[in-house]
Amino acid sequence: MHKTHSPPSTGRLLKATGVALAVAAIVLVTTVLPAEYGIDPTGIGSRLGLDALAGNASAAELPPPVEQVPVADSVAPADAQDAAEAANVFGAEPGQTFDTQAVSKHDAPYRRDTMSVTLQPGEGAEIKAELASGDAFLFHWTASGDVAVDMHGERSNAAKDEYTSYSIERAQRQVSGQLVAPFTGRHGWYWLNRGSEAVTVQVEVTGFQEKLFRPGH
Repeated sequence: MHKTHSPPSTGRLLKATGVALAVAAIVLVTTVLPAEYGIDPTGIGSRLGLDALAGNASAAELPPPVEQVPVADSVAPADAQDAAEAANVFGAEPGQTFDTQAVSKHDAPYRRDTMSVTLQPGEGAEIKAELASGDAFLFHWTASGDVAVDMHGERSNAAKDEYTSYSIERAQRQVSGQLVAPFTGRHGWYWLNRGSEAVTVQVEVTGFQEKLFRPGH
């Protein structure tokens, strides 16, 4: 036996709809607004701890703070004077940095010296220049034949036969480079003619050295 159900009346539908809207409003006010937006007009969200969720969400959405580095802190103390002078003379430039260690100024005159020596078979000879610690020179030497070479330096107060080698080659005919003296003293070359014919070596030095000389001559 089947029972026949009649459709709900309009009044019952309106009542049900009203109840659903009321429940949704209560949920919105007491839970959704405190949890999502930190809005808690009833205080229920605070008692339930839902407002803390809104605070955490807001903090998570915020980008990390950008550390502001003062311009003065980005300049090393040794470069601060140059930075101030540059700003006074040319105006401050946001992309400008400073490195005062890149330039080494010198009171001594800049000079260029040349010298040559002819080596007979089996003969060796030295050419040296005095340099203070930290001073430098550019050099270029050529030989008319292969020679063995020991580029080295001797401290001013070194004992006899004490020296420091910088570069040793068995057979070379020319080299160009730069020497920065690691200590005060004599710096230069010893060439040895290991061949069967005479060889002439010519050397040119440009920098803050004292004049070139041949030790013992």
